[in-house]
Formats: sequence, C-alpha cells, structure tokens
Amino acid sequence: MKRIINAFFIMLLLGGACLADGVLIPRPIRPMPRDFPHNPLLNVKYHHVLVEIDDPVAVTKIDQVFANPYNRELEADYMFPIPEGAVINGFTAYLNGTEMNAELLDADDARRIYEDIVRKRKDPALLEYADRGMYRLRVYPIPARGEVRIKIEYKQTLTADYGNVEYIYPLNTEKYSGANLDDCRVEIKLKSFENIGSVYCPSHDISSDRINEKEFKIVYHDENVRPDKDLALYFTRQQKDFGFHMLSFREKRNDKGYFIGILSPPLDSNLPHIPKNLLFVLDSSGSMKGEKFEQAMSAMEFVLRDLKAEDKFNIIDYDDEIRPYKDGLVEADKANINEAIEFAKDSFEANGGTNIYEALEIACGMIPRGDTPTYILFLTDGLPTVGQRDIDKIVKNTSKLNEARARLFAFGVGYDVNTVLLDRLAEENHGLPEYVSPDEDIEVKVSHLATRISRPALTDIKLAFANAGSEMLYPNPLPDLFYGSEMIISGRYTGDGDDQAIITGKIAGKEKIYEFPVKFRRGSAKDEFIALLWANRRIGYLTQQIRLHGEDDELIDEIVVLSKRYGIITDYTSFLVTGDDVHAAEDLYFRGSRAAAQESFKSNLKSNYYMESGHTAFNQSSNNSKMQQSGQVNKSYAIDLDESRVQSQYSQVGAQNFVNLSGNWIQADLPEDKYDIEIKNFSTAYFKVLEQDPSLGRYLGLGDNVRVQIGTQVVQFSDDGQETITESELKLLFPGI
Repeated sequence: MKRIINAFFIMLLLGGACLADGVLIPRPIRPMPRDFPHNPLLNVKYHHVLVEIDDPVAVTKIDQVFANPYNRELEADYMFPIPEGAVINGFTAYLNGTEMNAELLDADDARRIYEDIVRKRKDPALLEYADRGMYRLRVYPIPARGEVRIKIEYKQTLTADYGNVEYIYPLNTEKYSGANLDDCRVEIKLKSFENIGSVYCPSHDISSDRINEKEFKIVYHDENVRPDKDLALYFTRQQKDFGFHMLSFREKRNDKGYFIGILSPPLDSNLPHIPKNLLFVLDSSGSMKGEKFEQAMSAMEFVLRDLKAEDKFNIIDYDDEIRPYKDGLVEADKANINEAIEFAKDSFEANGGTNIYEALEIACGMIPRGDTPTYILFLTDGLPTVGQRDIDKIVKNTSKLNEARARLFAFGVGYDVNTVLLDRLAEENHGLPEYVSPDEDIEVKVSHLATRISRPALTDIKLAFANAGSEMLYPNPLPDLFYGSEMIISGRYTGDGDDQAIITGKIAGKEKIYEFPVKFRRGSAKDEFIALLWANRRIGYLTQQIRLHGEDDELIDEIVVLSKRYGIITDYTSFLVTGDDVHAAEDLYFRGSRAAAQESFKSNLKSNYYMESGHTAFNQSSNNSKMQQSGQVNKSYAIDLDESRVQSQYSQVGAQNFVNLSGNWIQADLPEDKYDIEIKNFSTAYFKVLEQDPSLGRYLGLGDNVRVQIGTQVVQFSDDGQETITESELKLLFPGI
C-alpha cells in the first residue's frame, strides 16, 4: 500500500566495530516438520532500555521479552555479543518463573559458534558480530505460544574526542524478530561533570529535555516497529563560550572526506540580550478567511508578546492594499505591543486580493541601517494577484531593496501558495521557507520559529579550516545561530590529521573570530552516516536549485549519481522505483550511458521542475527544505512510494546502496556484467575473507548472491564460486595483510 514514508530510514552503524544487540536463535528441529519454517524466528515482544550516563561512565539496563509464535515448544540459544570495553554487571533470564544463568565465552570460542550457526542456517547476518566475545544462554523449553524474559546490565566508560562524547546502543533487531515489536523504548539520563553544549542523535527521532546546564533526559519511543539501526547519541562537553565539535569520515575509495560540525552557543542564561528588529507581514486576503486567519492572528500576538523591551517591531497587514501599524519600527514596550494587537484586531479582516510585492517593498523600506539583526516573518496562503505578479521581478526587486540586511522567513499556508516564489525569496534573503499544510496549525509553526530566533547569538557565520580544504557546506548559506539551539554543519574536506576550525561571525554587529582544535580521520563503519548526511543535504540543495533556477544537465547528472550511490530517494528520483517497468531502473543504473540517464531523468521529471503551486509543489518545497536542514539521515523524503517495492529493489547498508538485479544484490556503483573473483557461500574462502573484515557480513546478509567491492577487487559471492582462496588472491583483496 502506498503511503508517506518519511520514516523510511537507511540502515547504518552496523559495522563489525559496533555493539551488538542480544539475539535469540532457535536450534534446528529434528525431524523438521514440513509445515515448519527452515529458519524459525522468535518475536521480540518489547525492548526497554534505561541508560544512566554519569559522564564518563554509562550503565545500560536492558529488559527484553521474546515470544514463541509457533504451536510447538522450541529450544534456543540467547547470545549477547559483549560491547567493547564493557563489564557485564547482570545477566538473567526468566522462563516459566525460573531464573537461568549464562556462560561467558571469549572471542575465539564465540567466533566458532557464530560461524557454526551461519553454516547451519545458511544465514550470514550474525557474522557482523563475529569479532566479539559473548554471553550465551541455552533456553529450553520455550513453550508453544510462550515467552522468555531476559534482563542484562552492563557498564562501560565513554571516551571524549575533542570534547565530543559518543554512546551507541544497538537496536538493529530487524533480522532476528519474526514480527514488529509491540513497544520499543530507550531512555537516557545524561549527567556530565562539565556543561553539556548540545545533544545530537543522527539515527532516531528523539525527544530531549535539558534539566540544567549539566543534565539532559533523552527518550526514543516507538510502537509496532521493527528497529533496523543502532541508536547513536553524541553530546558535547562545553565551557562558557561558543563550542564547535567535529566528526569526520573518509570512504576507502574517495580522496575526499566528509565531516559534521556541531556549533553551539554559550549556555549562560544571564548573557546580555542582543536587540533585534522584527517585521511581521501578514496576508489578510479573502482566501485567509476563517480558522486560518484566526490562527495567524494568534501567532502574531505570540510573536509580539515574546519580544523584549530592547527590540523593535512593526506589523504590516496586506491584501490588495497595504496597511502598516506604524510608518516605521517602534520599540517593543508593553504599551506599543498592546496597541499593535488592538490595531490588528480592529483593522485586519480577510478579504480582497494579494499584493505581495508592495507589502515586501514597504517592509524593506523599514529596515534600518546598522548592525542590529532584522527578521521579516512573511506569511501568505496564495499567489500574487494584485500589483507586480512577475515572480522574477518580485524576487529581484525585494532582494535589491533588502540588500541582505534582513533575514526573510516565508510561511506558505496551504497548497495554493507559489512555492517557487517563497523558496526564492527565502533563499536570496538568507532565510528559510516554512510550509503549513491544511491540517497543521499556523500558530504552532510561526510560534516555534519565533521562539527559536528570539535570541540571536552569532550572525553572518562562516567556517574554514587552517589547513584542510572544505567545500559544499550545508546548510548553504549558513544561518544565524541562536541561544538555546545548535547548528549542524556538514561538508566535504581534503586533508588529514590535526587542524583548527575557524568560525567567524558577528555579535551585535561586531566581528568575532573563534578557533577550535579538530582532527580529521578516516573513521570506521559506524561513522558512515556522516557521508550519508552530507549526500542527503547535497541532493536537497541540487534539486532545489533546479526547481528555482531551471534545468542544468550537470546538476541532474549529479543527483542521479548521488541517488544511485547512496540510495536516497526524493520526489525527483522516485520514478526509479515506482515506474511501470522495473527494468527501466536497472537500465538507468547499469546499462544506460550517462547521456541516456540524463534524458530518462529529464523526461520523467520535466513536468515537475516548474510546478509552482499545488500539492506536489508544496511537498517538493517542504521536502527539499527538510533535506537541506535535517540533522538526521533519512533514506527518503519522497511521498507516495510503494514501500514493499522499494525494499525489494533497493537496500541500504551503511553508506552503500545495493540494487537487486534479477536476484543478485549488486553494489550500485559496480558494473552489472563483470567481477574479478567469485567465492562460494559458506566455504573456506568465504570465512577467510570475513576473518579479514568481519563487517562484510552486513553486506552478505542481503541474500545468496551479493556483489561488492573489496579493496580494488570486485567480488561476487554465490553458491557457484570457488571454495578456497590463495594467499596471493587474499592479498589482492586486503593489501595490508
């Protein structure tokens, strides 16, 4: 069934260096009944985790219940791969009210058990854990339709890397649970000995509440879900001033690396307030009549009452005529705010046409010279119908009048707005577009933004490195930083080793320069999300440029390459997985020339490029904005996709996309028709290769036929390959051995 799949996330952080979740693997039944699955799986009923971090020590408490969905009793092995550097404090299983105890196995014994299970089950998924020790528990009997409850507690020490602290909890239970979990919850109580600058989770949608400068409460909770990735949490230790903490990753086949920088403002709530100017430009044309207009009025009142006495403001009502509250900015004292609200209530009524340009022209005329930050909140629910209606001229003239002195935040209400106009106004005036669907509350959206921008901390921000080169930084341009928030900057870099990040910006109009020690490194499989986040933002930026400024073959070509390599599906590339002919996508990925790919792409999307209003345009603009700003790694922001079809044709493992071509899972940037060596599944050669790089097990878990690049060689894994491998062949795959 087709549905919105904003939560259709990629698999990530599944490398051999990651922690591993506990798994309950049924033992084979002898004799095997005809109607019984060859590799039965128990269901994970619920998965509850409480993590107490008293920096630098983390105590993780796990409570899981597994359910036997079959009408016969089973015997199973529960295995818990031991997290690196962890000490197990408690391990208990409850079966029929009886407490059971586990045995500890070292890494060598554990590896033999993993490989033995893989051979018997013909399932390589467990191999990602094969470089760890384990706790093992024989669970028997698990009654038909019965349950077993397992509780684990372990302690580990977290290390800081240039003030950035990482905690990872494994949640990738998808391949071991026969059904969705009824309930999945991870609660983290975080306390640090230093101030916490920011908390960042690239993997999951979390709620985070700051208790005080040194404490946070973080919760991930979902129901009827099958987790497919580990929860990754980063927090930064920070002193009183600005903080910048960086993570980096370089793919093996790429000279350029990727980085994420987290810029956070000082935490001291007693810092002086920086005055700002705010212009609220409100559409009161006839189409706003009713609940929309009431919500907009409530939002305006919230914005005004949130101002400080040092701020200045004005409100401009427009339909076919323009009615400002005052001729210019006024002080945000209580009397002026009350008077402005009464003026709005008495004067504003939703009727008439929409004179967008003249309203913006008058607003720009009120922007003062000087260094005080100025913000325009511009709200409309329609198209320009009165006065200047040419989109190019409206954008060009507004930007010229503004002279980049004010940040313009455009709110589009409903599906009738001209999204190209709003996107270009925001882009060329250093702001952001926001879109409010008919079932959303205008007041909530506007109030949220107004709260976020209420206290500017650093404006006109730029990032550079003392030694390394950087390019393609996103968001582009870098927005202002506000107290109580942080900015996540992603980009590409050239260079290596220790360096200095140089942040320049303005505080109350005065230029400031900050330098932070950083280090560029190759990283490991768990850091692949850094490349994916950059690719996500890059695609969002490219698609937006095409929508706003017209076709460009180079941009289209780059979108296809990035979408193919990283498996990121957008409204612009969704035809690859929803077209009537599956082989059209295969042709584009493998057989077609670059020119053919461009023509196919353009012919499928040309009608979408110039959509300015309507449901599709609304979603495209909203999705592109999310992609450019998001701090999470999403596989898709596209809508109306058939999820089962996407999953059957494409699979994302780490930072690598695979395409299913006639039953063969092929790494998306490899050729269809050639490979260097073919290795037989579960053979001596197979396990020798995995011994050199256990993280390859996550690729081989895709199926019986998998093609992947190892070093400079393309390797096909199948049931027909060679069973042994020579030392010289092994060195071609792993030159460092």
